[in-house]
Amino acid sequence: MNPRPVWSDPPVLNIPLLKQLRAASDFVPLATLGAGAAADLDALAAFGFRIDRDPLLGAAYREPSPRLCPDQIEHELGTLRLGRRIAVWSRLGSTNDEAARGAGTLANDGLVVLAEEQTRGRGRRGRTFSAPPRSCVLMSVLLFPPAELAPLGADSIRGTVWLTALGAVAAAELVAAWTGRPARIKWPNDARVDGRKIAGVLVERAIRPGAAGTAVVLGIGLNVNPALDEFPPELRGTVTSLRALAGRTFDRSEVVRDLIRRLDHWYDRGLREGPNSLAPAWRDLSEHLGRRVRLTSPNGPLVGRLVDLDLERGPMLETDDGGRVGVSLGAVVSLEDISS
Repeated sequence: MNPRPVWSDPPVLNIPLLKQLRAASDFVPLATLGAGAAADLDALAAFGFRIDRDPLLGAAYREPSPRLCPDQIEHELGTLRLGRRIAVWSRLGSTNDEAARGAGTLANDGLVVLAEEQTRGRGRRGRTFSAPPRSCVLMSVLLFPPAELAPLGADSIRGTVWLTALGAVAAAELVAAWTGRPARIKWPNDARVDGRKIAGVLVERAIRPGAAGTAVVLGIGLNVNPALDEFPPELRGTVTSLRALAGRTFDRSEVVRDLIRRLDHWYDRGLREGPNSLAPAWRDLSEHLGRRVRLTSPNGPLVGRLVDLDLERGPMLETDDGGRVGVSLGAVVSLEDISS
C-alpha cells in the first residue's frame, strides 16, 4: 500500500504570508505580518521553508522547502481545466498508475498527481525513468478529452500525438523561460538542451471498469535540481537539469505551478480551437526541423530533410530528388536525425 499523500497532513500553510516574505528583500517586522504570524512561521519552518527570525527585525525568507508544497502549488493557480485537485505523494511506484486509479469518475478530470520519488517510473517502449528523490518534477495529469481526441487504440494516433506534443511543448517552453537556454523537442516526446534530455513525456490510456469515459494520463518527468553526478553513471553524458543549466537550485513547487499553467493553456486552447492550434509551437521547437532525418513507416524507411510538422498532416520530408513526401502520423514508427 502506498503511503498517504502529503496533502492530507495538516496544517494548511499560510501562503499569502509566505509570498509576502518572498517579495521582501530582507526582514519583515512581525507586526507587519499580522496576528498569528508566529504560529504560521512555525508551520512554514516545520514544512521545511528556511525562514530566519529575529526578535527585533522580524522574519526573512531564505530558501524554499525541499519538499513539494501542495498549498503553495494550489494557491491562486488560476487554471481552467488542470489542477482542480492536486495530490502530492512522498513515494509512489508510478504517478501514471496512481492517476489512472482516479479514472472512475469525471470529478477527477484535471487531477494532478505528483511524487517526490518513483520506484517504477517508466518511459516509452518499456524504458525506465529514474530520478534522485526530492529533486525533480514527477507529475501525471488525468484527463477526459473528447472522444475524437482520446487515444482508443493503435489506429487512433491523433490524440496520443497531440497530448505528447502538448506535454513536450509545455516542458520545452518552461525550460527556456527558467534558464534562458533554448530547449528543443526530440521526436516524439523528449525536451532537450544541446542534445541532453531534460524532460520526457508518456501518454497512456486509463480505461477502467465503470469509468465515466475514456480517460488518458499525461505523464511528465522534468529534471529540476539534481547535479549531473547525481544521475546514474550511464546517463550523465546524455541528461541535464535546470540546475545544471542555470547554475542554481529552484523552488520545485513554483516550477510545478508554471508547468501546470502551461499544460492548462495548451490543453484548453486545443479543446476550443482544435489540436492543430499547437502545431506551430510544436514545429518551431522541433530539433529535427530543417535537418536530414530517417523516417520509418510500415512501408519502409524514408530519408530526407524535415521541412514541416503538422498535427493533422504529419511530417513532411524533402527528398534528395527535390520532391516532397508527407507521412501520416499513424504511419510514423520512428523518426531520427541523421544529419551528423
